[in-house]
Amino acid sequence: MASMDIFEGDAFSIIELTRALENIPFKPATLSGSGLFGDRGVRSRTVVIESRDGTLSLIPFSERGSAYDQQVAERRDVRAFVCRQFKKQDVIWASEIQSVRDFGSESALQQVQTEVARRLGNLRRDAEATFEYHLLNGIQGLVKDPKDGATVVNYFTEFAITPSTEVDFDLDNASPASGALRKRCQALIEDVEASMGGLATGAVQLRAECGSGFFADLVAHKEVRETYLNTAAAADLRSRVADEVSFGGISFRRYRGSAAFGVPTDKAFFYPEGVDGLFEIYYAPADTFETVNTLGLPLYARAIPDRERDEWVRLEIESNPLPICTRPQVLRSARRT
Repeated sequence: MASMDIFEGDAFSIIELTRALENIPFKPATLSGSGLFGDRGVRSRTVVIESRDGTLSLIPFSERGSAYDQQVAERRDVRAFVCRQFKKQDVIWASEIQSVRDFGSESALQQVQTEVARRLGNLRRDAEATFEYHLLNGIQGLVKDPKDGATVVNYFTEFAITPSTEVDFDLDNASPASGALRKRCQALIEDVEASMGGLATGAVQLRAECGSGFFADLVAHKEVRETYLNTAAAADLRSRVADEVSFGGISFRRYRGSAAFGVPTDKAFFYPEGVDGLFEIYYAPADTFETVNTLGLPLYARAIPDRERDEWVRLEIESNPLPICTRPQVLRSARRT
């Protein structure tokens, strides 16, 4: 029969539980499964970001033996940001494991581990939803508190960057001018390209995460439907509306959020894809002596026994993430009308 002493073994240390948590299959959401944000572990809770107000300039031809063209000094702005913490817990009571007995080839330890894994799986699902929430705000240049939606960090404000004006896609226009929507997409792409500077050398691939109303009117738009006529994808537009459609050089995707968060129905958020270093998420180590000064991991788990009355064991998960868009001036937003 299992007892509470079973939690004193190495199988329930923070290292082993964190490893077990990593082995639980990850169910990717829209952004967390896209690989858009690069993971970076850091050794402290504070991340220092340097903004350089520099621009790329062409180097003119020089006569042999003439003086070198002098590089103009850049204005540097340094900010320190704290990795925000989220954590959640579940409790296993002594009464829940006291009836666990050895049977067959499965030991009491294995049965308790199975129950712990089940509880950790539930906690991990909540953590995955929280990560997705942070990434959705990250493509808007924001860090928000999931509790009340309050803005914790606004990277536009922090680095004195003026956000671009929201674009009106005029999708409710019953008689749009010919080619107006395609021209609007092209203008948006060129605007983003101009703001990227030297961050991208090739063609910019723009993606939009769309609310349901925005996406529905987009795929119903005359220009979009005419583009897909006589193509294999036309069947999707005639029957069930697909979750993604490409038009005017932009990949539009209906963002499947939840009751807790998502893209407002009449809005769309635009960002470039395939640009190294544009989106990153930093992870600080957990608040324990075992992890101090180590590179942070996305998620930690630990078991804390009841030392006073020996009645329960508390399972905890913890993460200390900081999502960052290193060049928020490339982000755009649009409204349906």
